[in-house]
Amino acid sequence: MRELWRYRQLISNLTIRDLKLKYKRSTLGIAWSLLNPLLMMAIYTAVFSVFLRAVNIHNYWALVLVGLLAWLFFANALGSATVSFAHSGNLISKVYFPIEALPIASVLANFVNLLISLAVLIAVLLVVRTPAGPFPGLSLALLPVILAAQLAFTLGLSLMAASFTVYLRDLEHMVALGLTGLFYLTPVLYPLDPHALPHGAARFIPILSLNPMAWFLNSYHSVLFYGTWPDATTFVLMLAAAAVALVAGYAVFLHFRPHLPEEV
Repeated sequence: MRELWRYRQLISNLTIRDLKLKYKRSTLGIAWSLLNPLLMMAIYTAVFSVFLRAVNIHNYWALVLVGLLAWLFFANALGSATVSFAHSGNLISKVYFPIEALPIASVLANFVNLLISLAVLIAVLLVVRTPAGPFPGLSLALLPVILAAQLAFTLGLSLMAASFTVYLRDLEHMVALGLTGLFYLTPVLYPLDPHALPHGAARFIPILSLNPMAWFLNSYHSVLFYGTWPDATTFVLMLAAAAVALVAGYAVFLHFRPHLPEEV
């Protein structure tokens, strides 16, 4: 950790580099970070709320957008960080630096996008009534804690996935495929509320609640959509998952660290 602190300027520069490369020669630039979830929100809202009538939630679009912003950060950060070692072989083998800076920078670049998108969303919610009434509620004070927990959770998984991918290159495609399936098993487009789900779907709630990402999404929905305090058990599980993932991910990285330069 002391070494990472000494190289903090490098991590900052790598994060800025990733942001610039993503929007290089783009007319709208970083605005795409919000336009993409907005388009997805419009599609999912039309399909599930208008055509299929699978949900009956006031301002359903806001629930979907909150979920999408949190999910896209996790999925995009994990996807880009997974290949950060495998795709940087020349740099790792020729220059000494704390190589964990590569996946960390990938995650931080996506985290910047999340913060910008959330700032815009909160501005919108200030003029749109949520189910619990005018926004914001006192529970909004927990938003920085939820953000920090998801950042730690994503960093841990990213360090683990990036280390394993050096030895198993197929993991890049396995992660992408797994995230596609996990998207629908995570309450991004729906709340884990038996009153808001179609008849018969409530029996799956105990199973879906075992998904760690569900703990993060439930907390986001509580704070940003319902304006209520997150369920205490869910909140504690979320914090525990973040701590375990970060420690386990860094432990896996440290185990493989001595041999990574020669393997890439």
